[in-house]
Amino acid sequence: MHLGEKISQYRRSLGISQEELGARLGVSRQAVSKWETNTATPDMANLIALAREFQVSVAELTETPEPKKQKKLLPDNLRLFLFPPLIALLTLALFAAGLTLWTNFRPDTPPPAAPPPRDAVSAETSEAIRAPSTEFALIWTSRDGHEEFLELGTQETFFPFGTSLELTKPEEVLDTDFSSMTAHRADCGAVLIEYSRIEDALEPKGETQEWENIDALSTIVSGYATPRGIASGSSEADLLAAYGDELVYCLKEEGYTLVPHDYFYAWSAFADGYSTIFFYIERGSVSGIRMERMYDLGDYYTPDNVNHISRFPMKDGEPDFSLREEPEREPLSDTRRVYIAFNQLVSNNNLTAEERYAYRRDIFTLLPDLDWSELGQMGTAEYPSDTIFALMEWLIRQDAYTESEIFRIQTGSVAKGIDGAYAESYDGLLSRVFFYDPAAFIRSLTRDWDSEEDWRFHSVLGAAFDGVWNSQELAAARETLNAALSGSMFTPEESGWCQLMLLYLEAAERDDFEGLPHSPSDLP
Repeated sequence: MHLGEKISQYRRSLGISQEELGARLGVSRQAVSKWETNTATPDMANLIALAREFQVSVAELTETPEPKKQKKLLPDNLRLFLFPPLIALLTLALFAAGLTLWTNFRPDTPPPAAPPPRDAVSAETSEAIRAPSTEFALIWTSRDGHEEFLELGTQETFFPFGTSLELTKPEEVLDTDFSSMTAHRADCGAVLIEYSRIEDALEPKGETQEWENIDALSTIVSGYATPRGIASGSSEADLLAAYGDELVYCLKEEGYTLVPHDYFYAWSAFADGYSTIFFYIERGSVSGIRMERMYDLGDYYTPDNVNHISRFPMKDGEPDFSLREEPEREPLSDTRRVYIAFNQLVSNNNLTAEERYAYRRDIFTLLPDLDWSELGQMGTAEYPSDTIFALMEWLIRQDAYTESEIFRIQTGSVAKGIDGAYAESYDGLLSRVFFYDPAAFIRSLTRDWDSEEDWRFHSVLGAAFDGVWNSQELAAARETLNAALSGSMFTPEESGWCQLMLLYLEAAERDDFEGLPHSPSDLP
């Protein structure tokens, strides 16, 4: 079964249309149709998204179909009739072959003549035996049955470098610090190629020489293997058998990674400069392969350069943690911890469920102690407010809130730096959690929290001030609170805050907050 048929089969098993699958992935229905009819191939990002949607591995989704079993060419009665004579003929043939082998390879027979040197082989034969010259290559079989490969380093031809690969999306071309060189990213669906194009003026003729270097190759598709036969979908045991203790075991690193993984192995060697192959491991199998020329990093991932913190040597086929060290950790401010957690949640797609929970917990727990002005200085955006509003927007767009998170948002309404436009944006967050669960919002107002400012008053005022712009949600929240009051669902203290909240909602509609009490004890 080819990739397109698998996509169609998995989609139908979910009971969804091409249009709905496209909406989940952020692509058009036509794109899904082209994938299913094998007229186009999804790029690497879409392959990962498809695998997650279908709850299968990328290797399973892209697995090359097994060859069909050969059908019987003769009926059973005719095969029985011909079988004995065939056995006799086969026996004679084996005897003749054995006699030939004994004659040609007995001790007193000279060995056969050596093949001609490579330079003497015809162009046709030379093309047939062409093979990678280094370990840093990906090898695969093209659709027409020919073996193809790409390897790092200077290329004899320009993209696609003598292969049948084709772009699945427009090629990215980036300027570099060198006027004579451009950087290219070519997504060919199964293989992502990163290469540089160099133009060099020849003196004194003034002519220009051009060539291209492949700097990195990446794949998450089975069938694209290293010279030692390791591909996406290979087992971790096969990887260890192929590369052994030359590997370096590495913990997950922050930032961009090719594919979700639990950890990865690195294999480095010097080939016109150090290059490295990264084997990403998920649930005991290779989930992706990336190889690149290391340039400034040099021998960073060699067994002689492990740090026993994030990179460990291998010993007898197992990571050697005997000298493991804990990394030195500088004291982090609460604002820095929130920034790190937020950055991980929005930029790192390789987090486990436990990690996502821990980072989310850090953000909500530390909201009351957050310095929003300090947060703005930590981002890479040109304007500090971009980082602040990005976190505000993330908080507002959450699908659900626990009562503990609602309480932290309320107490965070008086955090340092919440003023001006930031205060108005925070009011939008307060109204969001109020509409999400009005009863929980009221209950949280009765919890204890030491603060010099009246966070309860700020929470009620902010939620009412912004909530008036959402008439339908406002009506539903009022109905919920009135039902809770009439049904005696609140304690006396909670009932007081509920009545104050209803009073402020009415004042917001009149746009007149003058003379209103700040706490239930001031109610008439």
